[in-house]
Amino acid sequence: MNPVPDHPLLDGVQSICDRYRTLPQRSGLFEQLYERIRENWTRHREPDRWPNPDKNWILRVAPKFTEHPTQRIEKQLQKQIAICLENEGWSNDVPTASGLVNTHSRQMNVDLAHAIADGFELIELKTTSNAPYDAALQILRYAAVYMLYRLEPELARPFKSHPMMCAKRIVLEVLAPHPYYFCGDVDLPCLETQLNHEVETFGQRWAIGVTLSFRFMAFAPDFIYRPGMDCALVCNAVRRRASPFACGR
Repeated sequence: MNPVPDHPLLDGVQSICDRYRTLPQRSGLFEQLYERIRENWTRHREPDRWPNPDKNWILRVAPKFTEHPTQRIEKQLQKQIAICLENEGWSNDVPTASGLVNTHSRQMNVDLAHAIADGFELIELKTTSNAPYDAALQILRYAAVYMLYRLEPELARPFKSHPMMCAKRIVLEVLAPHPYYFCGDVDLPCLETQLNHEVETFGQRWAIGVTLSFRFMAFAPDFIYRPGMDCALVCNAVRRRASPFACGR
């Protein structure tokens, strides 16, 4: 759930994120992320090695976890959401890069995915780890990898019938408890607007039939996750999620 800087696809990506962190304008951020990841894929990929459509960008529920009151809270919550809401199109640990580069690369899995009308929500889940800026840039990494599959002909062809690659809408989301958004070193409503503009215009520029958007979302203020809590409470918290900035707008 944290960034994986040693993955070959991400060489140099963190420095791009760091450079934009304190800038008042973030024009070109997503374009640079995409181009860097594309360059890394071209440079590091093994000849004749191709990702399998049956192993990437698939909706699945990876349910195994050990309950613990204080450790791996995000992972436990992630799995409970997918388990409790599986019949509503939710899944977790969505693989994005299996076989994409080489046999030694670490996994790059999206925390949560949710099937919606005409597309999918791809979600970076947080409880306390990292800052909102870092979480936002993490889901943008996955969005750049996603667009690699849509834009590179050698990848697009074997995935042309893949449900997620046929999506007309991809919503990129950071989901966290309300207090998570109280900290941070950037103006989050402004960041949300800027990142949404970045991914939206990127999709429009390439005109491949998919719209991209970005948003921050929060569980209801009264939601406090406890490992092993009742599924009904988890489901209600997810269904009631809303903008953490709603009261301030």
